[in-house]
Amino acid sequence: MGFVANYVRNLASVAVAREPVRPLLVSFYVTHRCTLNCVYCSDGAGKPFKVDPAEELSTAEAKRLIAVLARETDTLDVTGGEPMVRDDLEALLAFAREQGMRTVLNTKGIGLPDRPELMRHCDVLVLSLDAVDPGALAEIIGADENTAGRVVDAVRFAIRHRDTTRTKVVLSAVAMPGYLNETRRVLDFAMERKVGFQPSPCIDGTVIRAGLKSSDEYRELVNEMLARKHAGGTVFGTRRYLQGIRDVEPFRCHPLLMPTLRPDGRLYYPCLESGRASVSVLEAGSYRAALEAAGNGHDIPRCRKRCHIFCHMGLSLLQRHPLDALGELKHWRH
Repeated sequence: MGFVANYVRNLASVAVAREPVRPLLVSFYVTHRCTLNCVYCSDGAGKPFKVDPAEELSTAEAKRLIAVLARETDTLDVTGGEPMVRDDLEALLAFAREQGMRTVLNTKGIGLPDRPELMRHCDVLVLSLDAVDPGALAEIIGADENTAGRVVDAVRFAIRHRDTTRTKVVLSAVAMPGYLNETRRVLDFAMERKVGFQPSPCIDGTVIRAGLKSSDEYRELVNEMLARKHAGGTVFGTRRYLQGIRDVEPFRCHPLLMPTLRPDGRLYYPCLESGRASVSVLEAGSYRAALEAAGNGHDIPRCRKRCHIFCHMGLSLLQRHPLDALGELKHWRH
């Protein structure tokens, strides 16, 4: 099943107050390893992913997993940790394409100019860029300015080559107290170069950082994002999402719209933030069997004031408001 077919089936579930469980996409954390120390990195419990040295699937095992997932959705989100620490990343992305999947790669991009084939296997390349100034970026990622410069170099490389590889480039930025002006600079950078801009507020565990809630500067920044979007700028996320992260509004979360898998192929149920991952999709034999086993005895909580981030809030609002989804589809095509 593809994104659109699953979306339509989920609409029927939402209409009768049932939990939508058809995945719009699947997020596969291919590794927890990372050489950086980003100040906002959190596994939902406040710990960086790198402190959990999860066992990783081999190339062959990861391909088997991707083949299983391709029977349920046509979009694969590859993330980490830092997925580029895996030498077989090109092979995994290429295999997903062979299975008929669209590929989304989330990365800081360090070393991308040395691995140009990666872009050829990506439909969407989401590059994490939280500041344009090397000094500010170095503080955010917990590295030196030379490393921060390599992050910016990767962004410029991707923008130069996006037409050749037919890759949509998106800049993902985390808005943090003390660095909001840098978030605005990333927004300007993206709009000037006509690449996507995907904002998320900084989260402590599962709740938006307190310093943002009371910040007039933060509200003004999100209002600017809304204005840019209204004017045709490539700001991703529906207006409801942007207003929601600005006002920290409660929302009904549907975590299984984007199921999340650990590096060892185990399914988080119902979401990464739960910390519960006891069922292997490969061992279960199918995603649906893994979902049934993982959900046995575990209800999906009705969270309303947590996880104001794109993958939870953005997708949940998209699923509950089809007219907004149509507008966003046109935006993505543009």
